[in-house]
Amino acid sequence: MLAAGAAGAAGAAVGAPAAEARRRRRHRRVYDVVVVGAGLAGLTAARAVRAAGHSVLVLEARNRVGGRNLDHPLGGNEVVELGGQWAGPGQDKVLGLAKELGVATFETYSKGESVYYYGGKRQTYTGGIPPASPAALAEIVATIEELNQMAAEVPADEPWKAPHAGEWDPESVTTWIRDHDHTAETRYLADLAIRGVYGEEASQISLLDLLAAITGVGGDFNTLIGSAQSIRFVGGPQQLSKLLARKLRRSLRLRAPIVAIEQGKRVTLHTPGRSFRARRAILTPPKPLIARIRFNPPLPPAYDQYFQRQPMGSVIKVNAIYAKPFWRDDGLNGQAISDRGPIEITYDNSPPDGSPGALVGFMEANASRALYGASVATRRAAALESFARYFGDAARHPTGYVDMVWALEPYTRGAYGTFNPPGVLTSLGEAASGPTGRLHFAGDGTSGEWPGYMDGAIRSGERAAREALAEL
Repeated sequence: MLAAGAAGAAGAAVGAPAAEARRRRRHRRVYDVVVVGAGLAGLTAARAVRAAGHSVLVLEARNRVGGRNLDHPLGGNEVVELGGQWAGPGQDKVLGLAKELGVATFETYSKGESVYYYGGKRQTYTGGIPPASPAALAEIVATIEELNQMAAEVPADEPWKAPHAGEWDPESVTTWIRDHDHTAETRYLADLAIRGVYGEEASQISLLDLLAAITGVGGDFNTLIGSAQSIRFVGGPQQLSKLLARKLRRSLRLRAPIVAIEQGKRVTLHTPGRSFRARRAILTPPKPLIARIRFNPPLPPAYDQYFQRQPMGSVIKVNAIYAKPFWRDDGLNGQAISDRGPIEITYDNSPPDGSPGALVGFMEANASRALYGASVATRRAAALESFARYFGDAARHPTGYVDMVWALEPYTRGAYGTFNPPGVLTSLGEAASGPTGRLHFAGDGTSGEWPGYMDGAIRSGERAAREALAEL
């Protein structure tokens, strides 16, 4: 027994240096590419790098994958979505990925009438055009046509090259609307549409940014506010990221926020507890979070200035759960638009079989900021008051309630995404486009096509991977 014990001790003594040597070898390893962020952009990029035969590591700050896709389980494999959730015609990348991974899709519920609440009056209607006044409807049609014509001049990937970029970029969407639309109802509907797209007030957004977004979804403003919200994913879209992450296995590390990045012959990425080296790095966090990373040497000044000027919108996303979608019995489809908040836009968010029922609503821009300090109970009361205004007293009595204040999410800091305030694109857009040094950038906000959507995130990941692989 003594001899055996001595042998064990000796083995342990030998094993300790060996383990330390293995640890040091892992520490010295140089990956071909390190990807920061395990949302759809990062995971798509990592998959492309690995498919090309190169080594890759994904570092995710959160304890989960999916980024701004976040699904809340209801039981029985059903979910409601607290983050991005919709797709639409033309979004071939995300729909193709879903098909490849075996994730089914279904149509957003739209049978029956929608609710239009304006000036204290509730009306119902069918189709995509609310029952606004004839003067407002005429202005809306003219506004959309003019925006589409202007967008036809704007390259989605390089909007600063548009012939009228110098005229359109310094102007906010609000000032353009005020100059072109004269009825209060038209202005309200236009402002509401912008909040629905950006989660921000139209006064904060460059007209050129909006025109580039219109180009990026195919050239029609109606796509931004209509068909792009027509398709949902059975079981929720976060599972796309979960399935991609499963294929990466040990090449993914959670709870690994990047706090500093050094560039030299290699790029070294530092978390609070460990460092990782790579030949190239792909950064996918929202742009305001990239600005918080310490870079050595500092980023080129144009990039630094650009990231300082990339705010996130502000959205509180609300889901109220009911035993059944009672509004359908009243001939309603769960869709409402309103001039009274804090929830001004709603949809039926029930699972495919309609059980349980769910209403989703959005507190956007200033309406959401007004509730930053509010308790969950206060937000719940405000949300249910809005739902009851549109769908009746039964909406006051859900079986469940859940919301997400995206501005409180430390590794997101807002929703739906970033945008360009007036003047940014023409002053910094070109100078801060593309890779810098060994760093590449991805994320829905870096995609000319389908910016702000899951499809754009996937496209950006594939593009960043191509850039990095070309340098390898």
